[in-house]
Amino acid sequence: MTAALRLLRTHEAALEASGGSAFVRYDVPSPLEGDGFALGRALALPRRTRTRRLGLLVLGPPEDVDPLVGAILGRDLLDPEVRSVTVQRGLLDAVARHVRLQEGTEWEWLCTTTAPPEVAAESRLLPLTSGHQQEIEALLAAANPRSDARPFHDPGQHWVGVRDDHGRLVACGVRERSLAGHPMLSGITVDPAQRGLGLGLAVTAHLTRRAVEDDGVCTLGMYSHNAVARRLYLGLGYGDVHEWSSRRFSD
Repeated sequence: MTAALRLLRTHEAALEASGGSAFVRYDVPSPLEGDGFALGRALALPRRTRTRRLGLLVLGPPEDVDPLVGAILGRDLLDPEVRSVTVQRGLLDAVARHVRLQEGTEWEWLCTTTAPPEVAAESRLLPLTSGHQQEIEALLAAANPRSDARPFHDPGQHWVGVRDDHGRLVACGVRERSLAGHPMLSGITVDPAQRGLGLGLAVTAHLTRRAVEDDGVCTLGMYSHNAVARRLYLGLGYGDVHEWSSRRFSD
């Protein structure tokens, strides 16, 4: 018997269909951007990205994802604004059977509900304000050009940084709100000449602790090729790792 397509109209229904996924809980906004769909153990949800573009989030086993995506497209249920997809790692082939995809990125999402202990280099941290925006942007451009961080573009950002003996900004990072309203870290950056001194660890530990103390959770995303960052985050207690592949639709 073929499983029936189910409509998901609330965040609570999406969370239940996902089996309590931490990513759906903390990264998918409530209310949903539009109707979601489930079939068997697979689900597809509209999700707006950091760049405010509307994409489709797809997760579940391949044997259910294939008919789910086929049903959504075959019945013309996809919002025409959706021009990209983010899928659980390993699901690209199941989606690509129904829509042509471009090259894209592999990334990971992690979260923690445990405040990490203080680390030595935290004593060097300084608060950064909008008056330091140009310095932060220059460091990001030089040392972390793929970062999604946009200094002081959105309200409620809490930036910290480290300066060297000459007063030059050599490390930074921000705690801000995701589109779902939960704390997330971004822009964790260290000048290449200053790496290995524990500055990235200090920035991450401090921002994570403040987020967990204030809100009970902290989340972050990283590109999958960054093994050094992954070890740092896991060492600070991050877990619930979700591995994703993001692709735009081919015209």
